[in-house]
Amino acid sequence: MLLVSMGTRALYRRAHTPGFKTMFDVLMFIGVVVHELSHYTLGVLFGTKMGKISIAYHRTGSRRVAPHGSVGNPEFERNSFMQTFMISFAPLFISTFLFMFGLDVIFHIDTEIWVNIVTVVFCFSLLIGSAPSRQDVRLVGITFNKNPRYSLYQIFLVLLSGVLVWAFIDLYFVSLPFEVLYYIEYFMIMILFYYIFKFVFWTMGKAFSMIRGKFGKNDVSSPKFLTRKRRFKEFNKQIEKEAQW
Repeated sequence: MLLVSMGTRALYRRAHTPGFKTMFDVLMFIGVVVHELSHYTLGVLFGTKMGKISIAYHRTGSRRVAPHGSVGNPEFERNSFMQTFMISFAPLFISTFLFMFGLDVIFHIDTEIWVNIVTVVFCFSLLIGSAPSRQDVRLVGITFNKNPRYSLYQIFLVLLSGVLVWAFIDLYFVSLPFEVLYYIEYFMIMILFYYIFKFVFWTMGKAFSMIRGKFGKNDVSSPKFLTRKRRFKEFNKQIEKEAQW
């Protein structure tokens, strides 16, 4: 989905034929709407304070058509790596889910012909707007560098969750209840496993701290990279406290 989206965007930038360009502009605008709403939705779901959504069909200060948008994040310095990653790549995730659902509508669900036409147009707009922008990727790097140790810990939890979900669902062929929502259910189960493992390791860290305390080693607390306190440690040193996706 990412590679196809990048290729479709490259084709969009090279389109100059008036009618063809207008069609691409409309599709691009729909893709931008989904792109920015995806940033906002996953930002809220993952506990980040999101700001104003801005979507425009024309370039700022002119009548030139240039669909674009942005979503503010006024407390960007509080984000963990995984929060920033999920918000930055939210358009790719959600567009992929919507695209797969669109394919189900077209090929597996008996609908009216106009529904199929609208779905095809919508799927093309998803292909244009699903790829993360350079700003999206840059913000992921900034957050990772704030605390690489904790960021790597979160990546480890994601990989562990992904392997176990794959083992239980794909390897043992556990059937999910709604076929058209398969990828969304898969995604939500991975998130559930992620938080379960996070709680388990946090509990182990607390238990480790209590055991050391009983042996008179109170100077060693639970591993800080297993907690969220490190979010607030470097506030004054952050150059970019507010960001836009």
